Amino acid sequence: MEEQKIIETVNLRNFIEKLEIDIYGFADMQLLKNMKTGLPIDLEKFINMFPFAIVLGAQYRKLGKKASGGRTALFLEDAAFSMLEYLENKGYKQLIIHTEDEFDPINRLGFISLKILAKTAGLGWQGRSLLIISPEFGPLHRLIAILTDIPLQTNQAIKNECGECRKCIDACPQNALTFVAFNDHPISREDVLDIKTCLGDNGCLACLLSCPWLKKS
Repeated sequence: MEEQKIIETVNLRNFIEKLEIDIYGFADMQLLKNMKTGLPIDLEKFINMFPFAIVLGAQYRKLGKKASGGRTALFLEDAAFSMLEYLENKGYKQLIIHTEDEFDPINRLGFISLKILAKTAGLGWQGRSLLIISPEFGPLHRLIAILTDIPLQTNQAIKNECGECRKCIDACPQNALTFVAFNDHPISREDVLDIKTCLGDNGCLACLLSCPWLKKS
């Protein structure tokens, strides 16, 4: 089984590299048996069906300075559909988790949190703005994931490097962010973010552009 994991992981990495994805990683879904979902499901049974997640990320303005977030999302979807075909041809299950999926629109929850998948896949840590911060690219702008049963060698989570920084909080024009000390993730999203006043869905990028990790990258 371990030898098969190595072979499948190497082949999959080679395939993903050809898609020009900025950053990607593989998550062990068994680590997420206690996560919240936007639908009432038997999570343990579901994870047994899809024990691994392939998470893809694209940095802000990857496709040009005037490229919209929607265009970046379409780029990732094209890559994800290529992944589906790859997995299907090899006889493995596959299920896309989209950026825009909201199965609980009242509480603004997707079926499965892409941020949780990204953290588990080692793409980055969750910053004070709740964005995923990649050491290579700073706060990733878009994410997509494919759940599957292909056996993979998975990545390790990355230590949070935000420290006491609060630049994203101070930059928010709506005061939608609150400083909360956490290493992995806050106990509740609502403790950190007022989702009703946040203008992220309307194109506001204040927290993203103020992040020192974006400038480092």
